[in-house]
Parts: sequence; C-alpha cells; structure tokens
Amino acid sequence: MQNIENKLDKNVDSLEQSRSQGWDWYLVLGSLGIFAIALFLHFWQLGKIPYPVFDESLFGQYAKEYLEGNPTWEGHPPLGKYFIMLGLLLFGQNEIGFRILSAIFGSVLPLLVIGLIYRLTAKRNFALLSGLFLFSDGLFLVESRLALLNVFLVAFGLVSQMFVLGGLAVQGKLRTFLLCCAGLMLGATAAVKWNGLGFSLLLFLVILLVWAIAKFFPKNLAKLGILAELTKLHWWQYLLCFIFMPIAFYLVQWIPLFLLNSGGNVAENAWQALNAFPKFLVAVHKHILWWHSTDIVTSIDPDHPAHPYCSSAISWAVLARPVGYYFQSQNEFFAVIQGLGNPLLWWFSTLAIVIITFGSILPQFRKSTNIGSTNYLLLGYFANYVPWLIVKRCLFLYHYMSAAVFSFVALAWLVCQMLEQKGIIRYLGYGIIATVIVSQIFFMPIWLGLPILPSEFYQRMWFMPDRIAGFNWI
Repeated sequence: MQNIENKLDKNVDSLEQSRSQGWDWYLVLGSLGIFAIALFLHFWQLGKIPYPVFDESLFGQYAKEYLEGNPTWEGHPPLGKYFIMLGLLLFGQNEIGFRILSAIFGSVLPLLVIGLIYRLTAKRNFALLSGLFLFSDGLFLVESRLALLNVFLVAFGLVSQMFVLGGLAVQGKLRTFLLCCAGLMLGATAAVKWNGLGFSLLLFLVILLVWAIAKFFPKNLAKLGILAELTKLHWWQYLLCFIFMPIAFYLVQWIPLFLLNSGGNVAENAWQALNAFPKFLVAVHKHILWWHSTDIVTSIDPDHPAHPYCSSAISWAVLARPVGYYFQSQNEFFAVIQGLGNPLLWWFSTLAIVIITFGSILPQFRKSTNIGSTNYLLLGYFANYVPWLIVKRCLFLYHYMSAAVFSFVALAWLVCQMLEQKGIIRYLGYGIIATVIVSQIFFMPIWLGLPILPSEFYQRMWFMPDRIAGFNWI
C-alpha cells in the first residue's frame, strides 16, 4: 500500500508540474480567443429583441418583485433571481438590465470548461477543444442571452468541480479552504434549481468510485490521476466541505425571501425569527413541491401536453424537440430565437458518450486510457441526465444542459484521440471540428434572432412535424 501511495504522490506531482509548465501562450491565447468571440456573440444586439421572451416573463418578474421588496413564492429557489435583480439594479428595468448577468455567465462558461478539463488532465488541446465545443452550441447561447436561470446553474456546477480538483491538487489548510469553496458552489448550484443537485450526485459517485477502486483494485488507483487524492481526505473534510457547506449556503440564500415574504411566519425579534425560519423553510419547500406536481406541469400525454414544447428526457440526446423562444414576422422577414442545440455537435457528442461508455468495458481501453478523466466525464453526464428519466412532469430540452456539457467534453476527448492517430482517422477528427463550426455558423441567425427570409428559416428546420416520429423542430 505504501508503494501505491508513493506512486500516487509521484503522479500528482508530475501532473502539477506539467500543469504549471503548460500555462503558455498557446493555452492563454486560445482561451482568450474563445472568450473574446463568446463575449461578442453574447452582447451583440443583446437588447434588440424586446423583453420578455419565453420564461423571461416569469423570472424577470420575480426579479423585479425582489427589487420592489415584495417577492412571490414560486417554483425554484431564489438565487438565480438575485442575479437578474442585480442586473436591474445596475442597468435599469430594460432589456440589457434583465439579460446582462446571464450574458456575462454565458460568456465565461467556455473558460470554466477549459479550466476544469485542464485542471483534470493537464492536456491543453483537450481543454481548449472542450471549451470550443461548448462555445459552438446554440442552446447555451440562446439561454445566455435571455433572463433565464439555467446558465447560472451550469456555471456554479462547473466552478464547484474546479474547486474540488483545485483542492485535491494542494495540501494543508489551503486544501480544506478550496474544498469548502467547492461545497459552497454545490449549494449555489442547487439554490438556482433543484436539478443542480446533479453536480452533487457527480461528486458522490466519483468518491464512491475512487474508494471502490482503492478497496478492490488498489493497483489501478494511480490511473485515476488527481481524483485518487480523494482517498487522502479526512472524514471531517468530507463532512465539513461536502455536506455542511452546501447545506449552509442553500439555507442562507433563503434569508432575503424570508425577510421580505415569510409566508405568514411573522417574527418581531431575533429569537422569534430563529423559530420562524424553519417553519418558513418547510412551507416554502412544500410550495415548490406543489408547484412541480400541479396539473399545469405534470401532463405528459403527447396528445394533451402541458406545454407545446414538452419533450421526453429520452429524446434530448438526439435533439428531437427544441424549444421555440421567440417568433416575429415583419416585412417578409422572420425574426426567430429557437432553443436548438448545434445539431452536429449534439449528435456527435451523444455518439461519443456511447463509444466511451462501451469502450470503458474493454480491458484494452482501460489499460491505454486515463480512467480517471473518462470515468469522471461519464459520471458527470449520467449524474445530470439519468435522474430525469424517472421524472413524471412536462420537461424541456434545456433540462439537458448540464449533461450536455459532459457530452461535449466526451466528444472533445474522442476527437483528441483521433488527432493523435495517423491517416484517415486523424482527418476524420479535423472533419468533426470543421463540421461543428460550419453548423454553428449556419444556425446562428435563429439563435440570435436575426431577420431571415421564411425560406431560410425552413432550411434550418430539418425536422418538420409528422415526418419522423418524435422529431419536430417547429
């Protein structure tokens, strides 16, 4: 066992050394280039489409109510609305004010993916390609240019994982501090929407996997890379960082709503407030559970859906039913915002998940691969996707966004493996990158709401109703 621990220390030291040497101009300029273009796309004509669009009418209104001091109890925790409210406070109640925080978070997302993957593997090309693929997606762009919540959820989830990996890479008090930050971000992720718990499930599964390998296959522990450091954490670090800190953040973020709308749990002094707050938490969570189980959102009958854009979770991976956010016809032109992912990116990414999942069963795959990184991205994908398969309510494509991040990373990993080969396999990898970018450019008008001719709109609607069962892009 001592030999294994020594080998782990050497592997981690080697990874840290390569990482410290890897921050060269290639990585920096590549990251800044992606960020600069992402920043432009997220802010260009951000206020042109009139507010509200789709669920902006809900979340924007909730944010206004916080600003006015009379917030409503609704279907999600309040953290995401705080950020929209901050935009209103800084820029006023206009299109920019409602959307600017989403645009900022959306612009940063590719950098977060780059940082996460580089921290995990110290592979620059893999990290940059992961960020490039997320940058090239349409659903993330659409969600980031509107006053919606999902981009906050994904951002906090990615930051939580960066803190986990950052904490595992150091020792002493700094490790505990960074892991506590990870716990706070896990709490923040769930405080935007409850499905943010998928990132907590990811961490739980990773810990379970690492300890299972340490127990039953200790010789393979070194293949987990930096994740093997999880075996060196003290029990109190698990308790403090991954249980207490997320719960603490999640509870504290309810305090502004409690102070502004306690739901009848009135408190005249601090002592009464301490007694009233738990009652408020129970009541508000009962309300959220009711909201998610009401007939308005639970109907999954395809003939009588709760919403025309409801879709089954099983259909998300193949992009069967996108969401129409905005449509305007004027002067023979259409202005459309379609919540449609980059089709080629999504299909390639789903295929990559399938290939890596089945490949990981093969012994030769495990021998030739860093099982830490591949298992991590698979666990990230399934932790954020599989729970949706048992949800009995109206669902939408944007619920797949957290899982989609890991599928994009899976594709980046697969393409990087292809680029290391010779001949046709390598050119196929370059072809995948090129087609994803061409697809991004082709669909850009219906992501940004640019005026296009009706014929140009229908050219991008590859699946019309009733042509292929289950597929409908209108």
